[in-house]
Amino acid sequence: MKPETDEDLSATEEDWRRFLAVESMVNHWERPGWTPDREAYFWYLTFNAPPLTRLAERCQQALRLPYLDPVPLNALHLTLPRIGWADETSSADLDRVSKLGIAALAEIRPFQLSVGPVAGSPGAVRFSVSPWKPLVALNTRLRTTTEAAGLTGCGDSEFRPHIGIAYCNQVVPSVDLHRRIRPLRRLPAVSTDINRVELVRLRREGRTYEWSTIRTFDLHG
Repeated sequence: MKPETDEDLSATEEDWRRFLAVESMVNHWERPGWTPDREAYFWYLTFNAPPLTRLAERCQQALRLPYLDPVPLNALHLTLPRIGWADETSSADLDRVSKLGIAALAEIRPFQLSVGPVAGSPGAVRFSVSPWKPLVALNTRLRTTTEAAGLTGCGDSEFRPHIGIAYCNQVVPSVDLHRRIRPLRRLPAVSTDINRVELVRLRREGRTYEWSTIRTFDLHG
């Protein structure tokens, strides 16, 4: 499945151009704010899509490198806005954002997502995704909902939707990773349906992420 529009193709190509400009990978696990046992609430898209799982597994097998920590195949996800740190978010906050989320997400229609090709960022190997338009609309709606609930966890970082398949655990030059990923970009993209959003409580377990789903919101539109 190819990107649907020139805009989507441009975004996919931009992901690769940005990654080629990265000269050195960084340690993903040294992100600010995260400390042992600290957890956070996020909006998430999660997947139960065998074609996506097979594509991720094939890429992970080709990228078995000591400085990459593969994402467990049952934990593939697309990160949407952060709601807040768990130690700064009350049960009343969650109730409020959940109620607002029901109304906000009821107006979002399900859509199909194309996943691939593989690219990367300074701290991860990840799949580009398209189309961007419904994802950006969904992300914006969730940011607005979170802020309307009086929560400020969203921050101001640029939203470039992606699905991570491996996290970098040390500082290393990027040139070898660029070389290894290039042939994997020829693998066909796969598609998956997006018909729900999850509110999750996220934690780190060693060098991976795990989460508990607090609430699932079905998309109807």
